[in-house]
Amino acid sequence: MVETTISAKRHILIYGLLLGAIWVLYAAFRNLNDSDITPNWINYVFELSLHIGFTTFGIYKFKSNNDGFLTLRQALKVGFGIALLGAFLFMIWDIFFLKVISPENLHEIISSLKPSVNAETNEKSGFLSKESSYLINRLMSGLIFHLVIGLLVSLLGGAIMQKNPDPFD
Repeated sequence: MVETTISAKRHILIYGLLLGAIWVLYAAFRNLNDSDITPNWINYVFELSLHIGFTTFGIYKFKSNNDGFLTLRQALKVGFGIALLGAFLFMIWDIFFLKVISPENLHEIISSLKPSVNAETNEKSGFLSKESSYLINRLMSGLIFHLVIGLLVSLLGGAIMQKNPDPFD
């Protein structure tokens, strides 16, 4: 019996890039329609279905290319990798959008967070530190969110689709 190994990296790259590209298109569409300001439950359902759909489909395609076998470890590796790559692409878009395309949105968000008490806090150095702090917090919370959702989806999907090869064959 000849064993062939299926590369998890290939599936992670394909479906992670697809997930990241869909996230970028979705974020661009939301920003063009100004619907990123007002949250809606339909947006949350769509975002969750993106995670569930791409992660489980990537795991399923890995299983089908691996002769129908899938261990929980492989499912976690593929699912977490897809979520990680998709999250990084989305974070790069988010930084690019807030710093280059629409910096006025960033200034508006930061000024609405905490109204300044006196005029000295509006100095350029103070604003830049607020800007950097806000971006770091936004990116870290977004990355943690995407990775936790990806881990949970890959854990559940991997547990459902798990099929180990027969050790006696």
